Amino acid sequence: MGILDSITKGMPVVDGTGEVIGRVEEVVPPNEKAELFEDAVIGTEPDLLTIGLHSVFGREPKVPELMARRLFHSGYIKIDARGFLAGDSYAAADTIAKVEDGTAYLSLTRHELAAQV
Repeated sequence: MGILDSITKGMPVVDGTGEVIGRVEEVVPPNEKAELFEDAVIGTEPDLLTIGLHSVFGREPKVPELMARRLFHSGYIKIDARGFLAGDSYAAADTIAKVEDGTAYLSLTRHELAAQV
């Protein structure tokens, strides 16, 4: 059983310093077909509908391509960050140190998590 299997939506997320940085908004398992997905995305021209949907709703995860590939391969959680102006964050499965007492604990600080992207 992977660590992502023990994480649920709404669970608090604590960074490596012990600070609660938000709650789990989404849990995304590893994508075993990520290479095929990447090849398909890279090898095709987006149509107007796809461009329009991405501009309105955005594309997940909202990170640079290299980080997105890492997240797809390892699986990840999307963190609804605390604070009025705080943006969402993404934590790869390998940055989750443990899940204990209904809380996900990261091995990274808030700043290290932000610096990954």
